[in-house]
Amino acid sequence: MPRYGHSNFHPAVAAFALVLASALLSASAQTLPDRVDFNFHIRAIFSDRCFKCHGPDNNAREADLRLDTFTTATKTSKSGAPIISPGAPDQSELIRRIFSTDEEEIMPPPEVGGIPLTGREKQLLRRWVEQGAEYKQHWSFEPVAKPAVPAASNATQA
Repeated sequence: MPRYGHSNFHPAVAAFALVLASALLSASAQTLPDRVDFNFHIRAIFSDRCFKCHGPDNNAREADLRLDTFTTATKTSKSGAPIISPGAPDQSELIRRIFSTDEEEIMPPPEVGGIPLTGREKQLLRRWVEQGAEYKQHWSFEPVAKPAVPAASNATQA
């Protein structure tokens, strides 16, 4: 019987298992949903990474750009490209800037001191724009929808 802290696994097997588990977790973390939802996926990214400079606060806003409303986020940028072009991520300034490697253009900018976007977050934003960049009001303002009652599989008539 092995003592506490010892294993019957060979170190190479244990290392392989650790690498395999890490790869599986990484792969599952990178998968994207078929449909990206603004309230579930995008609002949190914007809130954590973008709203500090591009949110509703007039005093903190940079470049006169608001990303918290569809109307302001789909305006034309100074470069002439739309900030967000629903259905066309390759024509959207937002997508170009978040994927940029130029420290003068990348968003969010490193000098702000925030956490950079992860690869998954960038891909979520790209897919969201590709799918039409649908904005939704905050979930707390959405009407409560009563779910459909499923039909009974063994229903009998009286």
